[in-house]
Amino acid sequence: MGDSPESEIAAGSWMECSIYQNYTASEVLVQGIAGVINQKDVELIVRAQKKMLQRFEKTNEMLTNVNSLSATRLERAQADFKKHSQTVDTMKKDLEYIFKKIRQIKGKLSSQYPEAYSAVTEEKHKIEGEEDDEYDVMIRKSKLQAQQQTKEQGHQIQGSKDQGRQMQGNQEQQSEP
Repeated sequence: MGDSPESEIAAGSWMECSIYQNYTASEVLVQGIAGVINQKDVELIVRAQKKMLQRFEKTNEMLTNVNSLSATRLERAQADFKKHSQTVDTMKKDLEYIFKKIRQIKGKLSSQYPEAYSAVTEEKHKIEGEEDDEYDVMIRKSKLQAQQQTKEQGHQIQGSKDQGRQMQGNQEQQSEP
């Protein structure tokens, strides 16, 4: 039986299997592919990978520098923002105090000098009629137009109600003998 061709094939395959028993499947695959691939191509691939690695390392270093620079600038900007926010808060408190005092002074003036105060406030209302900004004028015009339209609609509704009442009255008169 050992001399048959089938036994030789079986013995040969057993030999091959015994050679690769110490290797994992991935190692066997790599060894098989290594015999097929040209070594010059492999060297070119390795050089290209080394160049890419160097570029990635440089890029990584540059990004690290940018990150640290950004962090320091962010800290500085946050400190400036905090300082400016405190300044704005202080200004707001100061303005509130000033307006409170102005209201107190106006109250005292209106109680001590009511005639003069009323004359001044009337003059102030005339001056307030002038607008500083075209946008304010447009807003005021659109509000006036809206008010006029609602008034006109109200008059139209009232007029139609009155017409309906007149028609009802006429019908009642005609139905009475």
